[in-house]
Amino acid sequence: NIHIMSKGTINVSVENIFPLIKKFLYSDHEIFLRELISNATDATLKLKHLANIGEANDVAYGNPKIEVKVDKENKTLRIIDEGIGMTKDEVEKYINQIAFSGAEEFIEKYKDKEGEDTGIIGHFGLGFYSSFMVADKVEII
Repeated sequence: NIHIMSKGTINVSVENIFPLIKKFLYSDHEIFLRELISNATDATLKLKHLANIGEANDVAYGNPKIEVKVDKENKTLRIIDEGIGMTKDEVEKYINQIAFSGAEEFIEKYKDKEGEDTGIIGHFGLGFYSSFMVADKVEII
């Protein structure tokens, strides 16, 4: 599998997404870092699993790392992982979809019958959106 990186933009309707972030991700501004590192860890574990079952033969899976780079001068923070990555379709599905749906309705639709959050934050990009609590610009590279 070859993943071709492309550029695009995500326009977030903040009136839809921020109430959801506050409801599900607490009010701590630092939570975004935990969420982004968790996303990087998930991507790394997914690639490891694919390598273990022989579905990532074109990838050299050795000792993957996750880096957190702080650039105080430029006021940037980068989370870099060696995980599975995302296709354009996956970004569209998991990142854009929740921003454009009625976010609250989207969450309700995917809750289980008892009304429990079934890990939806990690599955539908809400962890990613927590970074907008502290940043004006967020890039997926």
